[in-house]
Amino acid sequence: MTHPIRSLIILSVGFLLAILVVFYINLQIAAHGSQSFLPYNLFSLGSLVVIFGIFLFLFAKDTDTCHKERKVLEHEVETITDSLNDAQSSLDEAVEKKTFEMSVINGSLNREIAERMQAETEGVKLRKRLHAILDSAGDGIFGIDSNGMVTFVNHKATELLGWTKEELISKSHHDLVHHTRKSGGTFPVEECPIYKAYKDGHVHSENDDIFWTKDGISFPVEYTSTPLFDGEKNNGAVVVFRDISQAKKLQKQQELILNSAGEGIFGLDEKGKVTFMNKAASIMLGWDLDELIGKSHHELVHHSHADGSKYREKDCPIYMACTDGQVHFKSDDVFWRKDGSSFKVEYSSTPIFEGDQITGAVVMFRDLTTFYE
Repeated sequence: MTHPIRSLIILSVGFLLAILVVFYINLQIAAHGSQSFLPYNLFSLGSLVVIFGIFLFLFAKDTDTCHKERKVLEHEVETITDSLNDAQSSLDEAVEKKTFEMSVINGSLNREIAERMQAETEGVKLRKRLHAILDSAGDGIFGIDSNGMVTFVNHKATELLGWTKEELISKSHHDLVHHTRKSGGTFPVEECPIYKAYKDGHVHSENDDIFWTKDGISFPVEYTSTPLFDGEKNNGAVVVFRDISQAKKLQKQQELILNSAGEGIFGLDEKGKVTFMNKAASIMLGWDLDELIGKSHHELVHHSHADGSKYREKDCPIYMACTDGQVHFKSDDVFWRKDGSSFKVEYSSTPIFEGDQITGAVVMFRDLTTFYE
């Protein structure tokens, strides 16, 4: 119920009560025998008019007050409505902006997810390809972390060592495979070249060492241990090794053949330094192999002519084979023994090629004194 209607009802009830009161007064006057009712009627009517006027005034005033209050309330409602509209507009704008941002973020996230999925797929393919390459390699390959624990191993390595991948992964390579020297003594891990690679960050190689199989049998190997860097941090090493048992047998056979030959045979590198020598050469020259290896053959054996004059190395047919790539033969020359004596020789010097590069020469000679005197 609105305020004006409530006021109107109250006024109406009050006016009705006033009429009843006047009517009651008139009845009382009539009961006492009053002869003339006109003055009282006029008085009553006037009273009613006055009361009605007062009631109308009060009603008009109350109505005006209500109207003003309604205007104030309407203004407040309008202000609140404008504020709500502004807030709704700002909210709609913010929601639209957030929705757009979320769509952008969602799009970026979807792209990133797609890129990561593609990268993971490519990574899986790359890992499979890498494993295929490693497993097809003819050499044994394994990786170790900075604690010396095996991180990966290829098929050839497991074949040579007799250990499965599961038995090697996360285990100490040194404890399983490289624990004992050729002499039978314990091999401290601190002295192991493989260990040193992931500690000092340098490449370490060995061409005559041994690894041990699961069955406790050793076999000769040559290997290279290369540090594995992640930026500047050394995370371990990659070791490539090969079984040189067959090479050892072949080398032994070659040594037997060389040492069975009646002629002296020795090899030189590109600088004229001795790389190998057979037994006949050692006997004829009086030098042991260890005394000549890595030394200049010309300075020790071919330094002078028969008359004692100096023999320049650049004029030496043996050394020329190391430089011009031609076979040189000499049927009348001298070599000098360790004791300072000389003997007549004939020799041929044949260059050694690796591809198009001269890497040294092989010299065969015979003692002419033995054959002709």
